[in-house]
Order: sequence, then structure tokens, then C-alpha cells
Amino acid sequence: MSSSSSSSSEIAPGGRSCELFHDEIFAKLRRKDGVPDGFANEGWSFDSLKGSSGKGGTQMSKIGNSYIVKELGSEDHTTLLQIGASLGQHLESGDSLLCPVYLHFKDTESGRLFFVMKNTLGSGPFKVLYDLKGCNDDKMLEEDGHKIPAVHKRIWRMNMWCGRSQWSEEREQYYEGKMKAQHCEIRLSPPEHRQFLAMLERDSDWLVRNNLMDYSLLVSVREPRNIKDEYDWGQNPIRNRLKDGTEVVVNLSIIDYFQRWTMSKKVARIVKIAERNKATVDPKKYGRRFFKRLSARLVAVPALLEDQSSLPRLLASRVAVTSSSEEKDCKETEASDSTRSG
Repeated sequence: MSSSSSSSSEIAPGGRSCELFHDEIFAKLRRKDGVPDGFANEGWSFDSLKGSSGKGGTQMSKIGNSYIVKELGSEDHTTLLQIGASLGQHLESGDSLLCPVYLHFKDTESGRLFFVMKNTLGSGPFKVLYDLKGCNDDKMLEEDGHKIPAVHKRIWRMNMWCGRSQWSEEREQYYEGKMKAQHCEIRLSPPEHRQFLAMLERDSDWLVRNNLMDYSLLVSVREPRNIKDEYDWGQNPIRNRLKDGTEVVVNLSIIDYFQRWTMSKKVARIVKIAERNKATVDPKKYGRRFFKRLSARLVAVPALLEDQSSLPRLLASRVAVTSSSEEKDCKETEASDSTRSG
């Protein structure tokens, strides 16, 4: 592992001095995407960091609508050091759904580790925001501007195992969101379908080669009137009108790709032996499932060729109410939640 580090008088995240990692690589990505070297110097502070709703409640802060500063744990920091060169080459050499990284640094004053990535989804509120995975853990994170808290069935929550009549309103909302997430699809014209499928396959191959696992595809839907400025469009924006005539913008982005197949993950796989389609599997298997599950969500619709727009059109749910077989699958998935920590 090469851990090239440096400093720069032009780069002072949050107005403080720092140690930079592999900045010769991330500088190329900044230049490619027109991001100035001092982009993270202002617009946020270390006091503005807040716990996220994602994995582990990681501390993070937005820089306007364009970037996100996120704290790194020691394992994720090591992974980014290991994959930095390969990531840079991958993002420079072709189209990708991976969330780009523009800066990796250690704050000199506190010794804390961070990276800065593009805000690929733009800002909310979202009509819907999905987190889709290569396992049975798809979920809805937001609907009509309202955050959906995760309310899992755990072995110690005995009331949740006594039928849905014992569920709270929040639990019902979370369950219904999971069902919608498991059956959402993105409809594209045939040329656009080939383009996005190629990106998904290329990224999945790269993730497998770099021994990575447990990543997600975020899918967001919002109305153009909620887009704040020209920097708020996110990555690979998709425009369309829903069946009710509402114009929407859809963004797709692969995130959380710093987890490697370590000894702790191998132990977790054994602990979760009863869990169906779990995330804790070797990278090759996870990557294969990720591509298979997500490529099935990209649906080519020839009729969309009537619209000459170069952007994909529509995100919709195939089902509004689950069938008995689908509910059975979800119940089996929920039973496995008792072994999950997320």
C-alpha cells in the first residue's frame, strides 16, 4: 500500500491546516470535473459536523449543495489509501455511477480523518429516496420530504413478533418503504438502457477487483422546482414526467464502497449464517448479486424513443401492494434482521 501524503498552502479544509493523502490522484479528478483546489476551504466548519443517518452515524457536513465532508474510521481510511490510485484511474477512464472522491485528508489540529465527495444526489426534499443493495436490505430513506426512520424487528423486541397489529406507525411505514424499494424500477429508452447498464457493469467489475462489498445504489427522485442552483443537479441527472404529469429529476449513485473483505467480515458471515441474501459475503458474490439485482431494475422501454431527450425518463414502483408471495419473502428478510446491527 502506497500512502503518499503531502500538504498544500492552497488546501485548508474548514480553514485549518491538514495532511493530504494521494492528492496527486484526487487533484486530477478535481481538474477533470472543474473543482477548484480550495473548494473545501470555506462553506462549512468542523463545528457543523453532524451524525448521519447512514452506517454508524458517521459525522458529516455539506458544503453548499455540491459536496459532502465525511469523517473516516480507521478501516475506511486504510481502504481509501489502498484503492486511491485504482479509483482515480477508474473515474478518469470512463463513465461511472461511483460517487467521486475529491479530497482525502487528516485535520492537523484534531488528528481526525476525512474525505470529501461530490453530492451526487443534490439537495432535497425528495419525492422518494431509495437505498438499494446486492442483498435483502433495500429500503426507502425518504418519501414526500419526510425521513423514514429504520425500525427493525429485533429478537429483543418481542411485541414485533406477535403480528402486525402490534407494530407502531413508524414500523409500518418502514416496512412499506422496504416493500416499495424491493420493487422499484428505472425505465429507460433502449440507447439509454445500454449506457446505464454499461456503467453499472463496469463499476461492479471494478468493485469486485478491489475486494469491496456492502455498497449501495442510491436512487433519488425530486421535482425541478426544489433544485436550488446549477450546482444542485447531482450526478447523471435523469428527467421525466410521472403518470400524473409531475416533472421529476432522478439521480443514481453508488456509495459506501470502502468496505473490504476483512477477517471481521468473515466472522460476521458466520454469525449471520441464518440470514438469506446477506450483505456479509465475499466481494465476488456480493458484486455478482449487486449487478444482477440492480440491472433488473433498469428496464428498456422502446416507446420512450418518441421523446428525443437524451436523458432517461421515469422511476416507478412495479407494485403498490405486495402479493402474498412477496410478503412471505419480506417476512423472511425481516426475520433475518434480528441478526443485523444496521
